[in-house]
Amino acid sequence: MFVGKTRSIRWLLLALFLIVSIILFSVHFDKRLSEGFRHYAKDTTNETSTIPTKQLVAEEPHVQVPVLNLTRVEELSETYDIAITPPSLNWTEQDLMFFKTAAGETVFSQLALIPEASEKPDFAAMTSAERLFKALYLYFNQLIAQGEDPLTVDPESWSYYQRLERSLYPWLYPYWENAFHINNQTEGKGIVFCVGNNQFKFAATSIRTLREVLNCTLPIEVFYIREEDLSLDRRTYLRTEFNDIRIKMLESYVGYYYTRFGGWAMKPFAMLASSFTEVLMMDADVFFLQKPDRLFDDEGYKTTGSLFFYDRTLFPDWEKGPNWIRSFLPTMSNLVPKSRWFREVSSHEQESGVVVMDKRKVLLGLLSTCKLNGITERDQVVYKHMHGDKETFWIGFEIMQTPYTFIKSYGAVIGGMGRGGSDGDPSRVCGVHLHLDTYGKPLWLNGGLYRNKYVQPLEYMSFTHFAEGEDWDFQTFCIRETDKIRPIAPEQRRIALAAIEIDKQRVKDEELIESGQWKPKTLSS
Repeated sequence: MFVGKTRSIRWLLLALFLIVSIILFSVHFDKRLSEGFRHYAKDTTNETSTIPTKQLVAEEPHVQVPVLNLTRVEELSETYDIAITPPSLNWTEQDLMFFKTAAGETVFSQLALIPEASEKPDFAAMTSAERLFKALYLYFNQLIAQGEDPLTVDPESWSYYQRLERSLYPWLYPYWENAFHINNQTEGKGIVFCVGNNQFKFAATSIRTLREVLNCTLPIEVFYIREEDLSLDRRTYLRTEFNDIRIKMLESYVGYYYTRFGGWAMKPFAMLASSFTEVLMMDADVFFLQKPDRLFDDEGYKTTGSLFFYDRTLFPDWEKGPNWIRSFLPTMSNLVPKSRWFREVSSHEQESGVVVMDKRKVLLGLLSTCKLNGITERDQVVYKHMHGDKETFWIGFEIMQTPYTFIKSYGAVIGGMGRGGSDGDPSRVCGVHLHLDTYGKPLWLNGGLYRNKYVQPLEYMSFTHFAEGEDWDFQTFCIRETDKIRPIAPEQRRIALAAIEIDKQRVKDEELIESGQWKPKTLSS
């Protein structure tokens, strides 16, 4: 009895301590935040950041925060949804003085607490910590860009930065010394695939289609998680069959203890670990019907440094997600309240089969997305409120108050007319998920070249039609609307059919790999 009472008192005291800490944190930052919003309200014609213009003039900052011109955003609004995020705070002498007090140290210690991988994270505290980290990062970003040494100029603030970084992103070490080293090791543009043994059949065909049909010369990096994830023969196949391709093991770059990848979660980390500054990440079963290079020249992408695609409208009345995001996001962009996910119209908002990022602009948003896919975050909280990694991209950007862009299209379907019964109504187009470009033309599809990749025997799609619509029959993969059915243009049908022929040869190659008879081409020097 006495032990039980003692334990109850201990938990009560802990709860009171946390409440007091939150109040102290709020008292200090509420005034700062309201000042930021007043600045935002006065001058929203040119930017969404309260960082003084002179700070943005630095020669080579590690991250160049997107500065949105709202006139330009309005011009693009016909074809894009662009998230205008609330202003982020700057790190000031006032903050340093506060955190040096006993009360401030109490608050900071809670924000910078390094959790065990088994502990359920507090997302409200995590959001506060990440936004504080952003203020510190941008403060030192400008100093470093101007040739200053953080330890010399402001060692006290640098110590706060290091404590937050270690607590929020412990998986950065030992490959990176700190987050500033990430963009030091990147250059150029390229494509990233995440591939295991089960995804190899899609990736091998998709890569050959890029190289031989679309004549895409962008360098490619293929990430696998750990040694047994992708067999040596399959790695050798990819290295020897294609030009300008590198095969990388993700666990050589990202710490294991706090990540423990097993699937979707590896995708943002692969983007982070990629040697490319501008990254087009595509799922193994994604096939482009136009050259993917064009996405790096996309106007929406150039505006924010990121480009996302909407998913299908599926499974309405999803309360868990919106209620969860309300519980930890004190401020959010203009897009969130209008989203299908937030309005409970659809449990899916983003399709993460293709994601494009410029790490010079959105590194902090990417770090937050990675955080959401850490072992504890995803298993104990995040994946209970969404389907895999899908929503972690835009939610991570919301947490870090990083602008982002969606192409304004809710997906389509590509394949052929249904054949009745389980294959779908003959008046509807049935197939796989298709994404359109800003002109309404088929751009890329997700789900592979088969009518249904989960049903044996595998059957290739006919690729005769595509259709737009939001009313999906999830059982048959058909769109119920019939008013926007169009034939596939000859050139894009040629690309799809060429990909099928490539896949038929891949089947033969993989049979040789499985039987131990496949012989690699001579490795390039």
